[in-house]
Amino acid sequence: MHHDFIPPSINLRFHPETKTIEEEMPEARQAFTQVEELSRQLIDDLHSGRLFSVDEVEEIIDDVVGSALRSPDALMLVTRLKQHDVAIYGHSLQVAVYLVALGRHLGLPSEDLARLAMLGLFLDLGKTKVPATLLSKPGRLTPDEFNLVKQHVSLGVDLIHKVPGLDPKILEGVAQHHEREDGSGYPAGLRAEGISLYGRMAGIVDTFVALTNPRPYEAAISAYEALRKISDLGGSLFHPPLVEQFVQTVGVFPVGSRVELSTGEIAIVIRQSSVRRLKPKVLVLTGPDKVPVSNPTTLDLLYQADGNEPVHILRGLPAGSFGRV
Repeated sequence: MHHDFIPPSINLRFHPETKTIEEEMPEARQAFTQVEELSRQLIDDLHSGRLFSVDEVEEIIDDVVGSALRSPDALMLVTRLKQHDVAIYGHSLQVAVYLVALGRHLGLPSEDLARLAMLGLFLDLGKTKVPATLLSKPGRLTPDEFNLVKQHVSLGVDLIHKVPGLDPKILEGVAQHHEREDGSGYPAGLRAEGISLYGRMAGIVDTFVALTNPRPYEAAISAYEALRKISDLGGSLFHPPLVEQFVQTVGVFPVGSRVELSTGEIAIVIRQSSVRRLKPKVLVLTGPDKVPVSNPTTLDLLYQADGNEPVHILRGLPAGSFGRV
């Protein structure tokens, strides 16, 4: 299906899953570790004044795209399970993975998926030029401080436009990831169709990652709450059809998110159900008393034994709730 918000020049493709999560997990972990190291290196290069090239990034990006094409849930699960602090590269890593997953769901060709991964990694490089005290301030920023932080977009564009061989779509996505449908975004105040596909996608994903990770001035919320909040803002801040596609990509309770079951047990979502999004497969981490179990067990909420009250998800939980996996 060719959505109206996708330029007709893009030839969409169907990407069948060729591996299960379990089969893909080793390669997903390796791809994530490699891109994690790449992200650190990009930051170090910028601090030292060295200009990286697209060729240095492409090989590792191709491994990430390959893993996402084989089994997107495996890469998203690794991303959710990795505990990152609020460092710039940690946020950008997650944005890159979710952008690739969304692009795959939309049927974008692999070359676009590679561009989206780079867009995610480059998204907030401009923050390396913003005073660290502002980025780590525990309270709300003053209007003057917020104006300084907003400059990270133009600073990031200035940094990466010098990169040899960089696709203009990536530069455009970086420049537009804080633009909003109603024109209330920044830096250019673009509206609706004035925002590119990459800019729209990056705006949604960047917001989702920010909401689901702890920030100096605000606690993380569950993935379910974040998706609901973004959906509520569809039409004013985000493009509603694209928001719906993102929800379909990650699921109501995304892979890797923590949930509380109707039994009182805490579990982590390990596989989506393509039939019933509210009934994924989970790994049960605790007993009803919230005490961790020594041997976690899997439970498929879609296929449960007859005769017992079916277990269902009571609510989503913020990342890191009730210990770490």
